[in-house]
Amino acid sequence: MQNEWKKVSRLMLGVILTLGTIIGVLTLTGTHETVRKYLAGIFIVLIAMFGSIGSMDSNLSSGPEMSDGLVEVTRVIDGDTIIISGDRKVRLLGINAPESGDCFFEESRDALAELIDGEKVDLKKDVSGMDNFGRLLRYVFLPSGSEYTDDMFVNQRLLREGYADIGSASQDRVYRSLLVSARNQAVTERNGMWGVCEDRGDTAETEYPLEGNDQPQDSDCTIKGNISRLNLGKTYFFVGCSNYDKVKIDFSKGEQYFCTEEEAIEAGFTKSGSCR
Repeated sequence: MQNEWKKVSRLMLGVILTLGTIIGVLTLTGTHETVRKYLAGIFIVLIAMFGSIGSMDSNLSSGPEMSDGLVEVTRVIDGDTIIISGDRKVRLLGINAPESGDCFFEESRDALAELIDGEKVDLKKDVSGMDNFGRLLRYVFLPSGSEYTDDMFVNQRLLREGYADIGSASQDRVYRSLLVSARNQAVTERNGMWGVCEDRGDTAETEYPLEGNDQPQDSDCTIKGNISRLNLGKTYFFVGCSNYDKVKIDFSKGEQYFCTEEEAIEAGFTKSGSCR
């Protein structure tokens, strides 16, 4: 699509230059006034269209989530850096895995290798395309297959299982809330390095505050009314829902417990798809 827009842009630019030349000649000679005005009108319209196409082309070139297509992972360097076909180095965007010599370095590297080493993955960019070291900055997705029913968001998976921490805040924020939520889930459940590395405990809850986990005030009212931070609406979960135990209730966000499903529905909550 991007190449097609470029072809159209070049063709239109040629037409505009030709029209501009003709209009200039007619203006200098003072002849064919009606034709000159007619061509001038077309000239203005073409310039406006050319500007619109240029804007579209710019958005396609620099907008978030541009996909590089499927590429093969030829080597895993550590928990957040890989080599792809063409000997290009890729840094997984939005995460920060332990460095060599740090606690959980080998576990982090091996986990990423087990997931994608030798696999074909889809790389997607955000605002930043490359870092100061010449590495591509990308979100990495493993396409669905026999083992996974949906494409696996590798960056999120590493955070959720405690193999990496969230990366520092930047202009790349397409998946920021998902990544922070996955990281905080790992901290709460003491997954991976959060349950092993002592030096991680001091900053775990301060740099990215964890969600509240308020408990029901009435033991008979255990239906959880959760408000999604991802604009997915208000949903409720009852004991028996597949992810009931993972849902946290934070009263400060307007979340609450209900005694019956009727109460939850009346308050504007709908039953989660994970509940049957």
